[in-house]
Amino acid sequence: MTVLDENQVYELWVKAWNEDVSILDKVTASACMVHQARTDGKSSADKKGAEALKGIIKDASAFFEDVDMKVVVGPIIDSPYVSARWQFTGAYKGGMPGAKAEEGKIISFNGMDIMQVEDGKIKGYWVSSDGVHLMEKLGVF
Repeated sequence: MTVLDENQVYELWVKAWNEDVSILDKVTASACMVHQARTDGKSSADKKGAEALKGIIKDASAFFEDVDMKVVVGPIIDSPYVSARWQFTGAYKGGMPGAKAEEGKIISFNGMDIMQVEDGKIKGYWVSSDGVHLMEKLGVF
């Protein structure tokens, strides 16, 4: 069995965003801890493992169509960690409380990930995204 390196795991993370979240079942440790500041009242400590990472993708993509996640810096590897700066782009499909953006408006915002990868599996995940910029583009404030 081939063990994936940090770069390969991060490539699959991006692929999960753009294609299929089930990829995460193969590359996530069951005890993977997610560290994410949230404004929606959900706690990042509620779930662990692949379901926690899938939840991040599903929650972030819920109000968008044609999601495109791309790496703009990195990945930068300092084993067992991998980090990258990314850009999320999608067409707003409506339904977000407080948002005044028109449906179909293309929205993009940036963020950064740090992953701890051990034995080819994501063991820890930290994310910081520009939520203020996102909310401004959606017309929330």
